[in-house]
Amino acid sequence: MKKILFVTLQLKKMSDDDRRIYPVNGNSLLEIKEPIYFAATAAIVSTLKAEDEVKVVLVKTEGGENAGDENAKLFQDELDHFNKAIGAKIEYKPISSPFDLSQTNFKHIFKDLLNELEHNAEIYADITFGPRTLPLLLFPVFQFAEKFFDNSISYIVYAKVEFDENKKIIDGSEMIYDITPLYLMNSFTNLIETSSSEHAIKAIEALFKD
Repeated sequence: MKKILFVTLQLKKMSDDDRRIYPVNGNSLLEIKEPIYFAATAAIVSTLKAEDEVKVVLVKTEGGENAGDENAKLFQDELDHFNKAIGAKIEYKPISSPFDLSQTNFKHIFKDLLNELEHNAEIYADITFGPRTLPLLLFPVFQFAEKFFDNSISYIVYAKVEFDENKKIIDGSEMIYDITPLYLMNSFTNLIETSSSEHAIKAIEALFKD
């Protein structure tokens, strides 16, 4: 199976303290029982098979400590470590952009992301790091992938930690969230076709009904 994993990279250098055991909120099947740096590892490893072909799109933002290359290497080493026992084919494709929130830069990043899409693939993503605007760019990329490339959205994840007054990670605060339902909610809203706002609200209420 063809899989595409989008990973947004942190601007600051990562340290050994960033490597943690993360419980997973919303999908315990993604949990890895050893320390990891990236939620992306949890997102992809649980479904990885020897016959899979994986393209990892490493989204690096230039700014801060300019640690994108170092963090990309950390992720590559981490995923390769887990893949040793699996044997999937993995390629790594970096995308670099300045920390620039202008419309012109958005267009360039959006085009670069679209260029990495392939037909009939499963999409995975870790949107933990990078500028807050990146998820707003990635979501329409995923919708484009579903509509025009026959892709399916498997997992979108986000890792959370809390810090103490000394900016050290608080033990036990680690959590990976499976936020795929958030993406699906956005897609569902775009697909609603109804004659009134009242009917649209009822459709959303039906979606949220336990």
